[in-house]
Amino acid sequence: MQHRINGPSHTDLPTNPSTTASVRQPHHYTVRELAGKMLPFVRPFWKLILFSTLANLLFSAANALTLAIVEPVFRTLFGSAGPIASAGTTTMASGLKAKFDEIVASLIIAPDYGTSIRNISIVIFALFLVRGLMKYLGNVISIRLEEGIVKRIRDTLFLHVTQHSIDFFTRRKTGDIISLLTNDVGVLNHATINSVTTLWREASTLIIYIVLLMVISAKLTVISVGVALLGLLLIRSVTSVLRRYGSKMQAAQADYTSTLQESVLGIRVIKGMGVEPSVAERFMQQTAAYVRRAVRNTRVMSLIPVFNDTFGILALVTVFYVGGMERASGAITPSNLVTFLFLLFGLMQPIGVIVNTIAQMQRGVAAGANVAAVLDEKPSITSGTVSALEKQPTLAIDNVSFAYGDNEVLHDITLTIARGETVAFVGASGSGKSTMLDLLLRFYDPRSGTIRLDGTDVRDLDLASYRHIFGVVSQETMLFNDTIANNISLGDAQADLDRVRAAATIAHADGFISAMPEGYNTMIGDRGMRLSGGQRQRIAIARALYREPRILLFDEATSALDTESERLVQEAIDDVLANRTAIIVAHRLSTIVNAHRIVVFDQGRIAEVGTHTELLAAQGVYAKLHALQFTSNA
Repeated sequence: MQHRINGPSHTDLPTNPSTTASVRQPHHYTVRELAGKMLPFVRPFWKLILFSTLANLLFSAANALTLAIVEPVFRTLFGSAGPIASAGTTTMASGLKAKFDEIVASLIIAPDYGTSIRNISIVIFALFLVRGLMKYLGNVISIRLEEGIVKRIRDTLFLHVTQHSIDFFTRRKTGDIISLLTNDVGVLNHATINSVTTLWREASTLIIYIVLLMVISAKLTVISVGVALLGLLLIRSVTSVLRRYGSKMQAAQADYTSTLQESVLGIRVIKGMGVEPSVAERFMQQTAAYVRRAVRNTRVMSLIPVFNDTFGILALVTVFYVGGMERASGAITPSNLVTFLFLLFGLMQPIGVIVNTIAQMQRGVAAGANVAAVLDEKPSITSGTVSALEKQPTLAIDNVSFAYGDNEVLHDITLTIARGETVAFVGASGSGKSTMLDLLLRFYDPRSGTIRLDGTDVRDLDLASYRHIFGVVSQETMLFNDTIANNISLGDAQADLDRVRAAATIAHADGFISAMPEGYNTMIGDRGMRLSGGQRQRIAIARALYREPRILLFDEATSALDTESERLVQEAIDDVLANRTAIIVAHRLSTIVNAHRIVVFDQGRIAEVGTHTELLAAQGVYAKLHALQFTSNA
């Protein structure tokens, strides 16, 4: 019977997100379904799996043989001169036992006592040497196997996440995504993939032990295995509880990871407002919640060895009693009974490891459910097949409407942007101008209406080639902890330094870059923190230009800058716009007075379209916005 796995995840919202909160709901997968989803990651490592299997099998065989030779050792030590045939009726099992005794005797038993002791010592040393060597090889091969599989899972997951549509990220906290790629994948490795290797090694040991026990006495083997199975059935009933606790632990871990990520990124705000104690208190509450769930999980986990040991000893005592009675009736020889008890005692260790490993795997299964759920989720924005690179940079927006969930933010937008035209979008906050840019970039698709590039519906265009024709500069400039040259040529493995310098020159950035001691090879720190706001923005413009875009998008690129930085960036923008199609979302109206057309958004609709002079003369929404800005600036 397959058991459903509930792992913490996130609510699958409609294509247009209505919330930025991360809401977890369980994902339901059977163990078989999860195994099927992990198989493609495992298949390329079949050679390592083969070597690992062989090494672990040899380890298990050596492990079992160290106990199986107990009887010959005892007979040698206490003076018996050769293998003793099993008592009772001759069976295939007793025949195999006699053959095994004969082989062992030929290896270790000699005419004189001293030589026999020497041979026994050599055999025992050789067995433990093989056992240790195979365990070492098995561990080395297993770690290469495990880390290789996990790397493949993590790389695939990262690629899948980065290829998701923007709504995927608006529905999830950044910390939850980080937790998925680090915590969940790590737990999946340690509690599942690593455990499979352990299970195979211990299971092979278990099978070899049972075969040896069956050879000695089928009756005692059935009795001991029957008693042990009662304990396993009892332990099996707690696995669903462990799986549930494992899911809650993963959720708690994602919570404090998210808080940690938000706190590091927002440290300036936290310190500026003096709210370190409250942020720390929130983090401590979340880590305390994780500890509580970990303790509950451990309480249940700790019962498993108790159950396992109790039923193991019960099986041992039962065999001791029944075997003793068998010995009295002559059904089993004393040496065989001693060997059986030694093997049975040795059997408790692999059973205990298997049971504990299965229990620990429940948390890994929950983490695997999270990973599988994200891999199963398809991007809401799908690529077409028509290349956009040969299209003319003209855009036609026809009766476009859009909503975030139930909140409609754009209503029947119709607009055409010609090649080489500079069009500005203005309006109050929340009027829909930035959302219109998101639709043009196909971060989302309209709820109704169409957007066309040179007459072709953008949904029919190859997504990568379509976005390649755009150069985007936003208010929140994202630079990476790398050199200036690599930030400008971002994504180009064969960066053209001449193009880098040319783009920086047009963006008015070459001057300050060249003045730095290391020039374009200067490391700019995390998010470009070693640069001023104006410098970061001009590098962002250079990065957009390096791609040689046909359409430039500026989303309030100067609104967060001081007056001097805004002037420098605006000069860069004015130079960049020459002979290019451009769309500028602007809050400061002084920056777009020279635009060919200004489109005024008001409550999700286009209220007015015209030049700066025409719109002022019309005394409409634009004129009111202009009057408010220049009155407040006076």
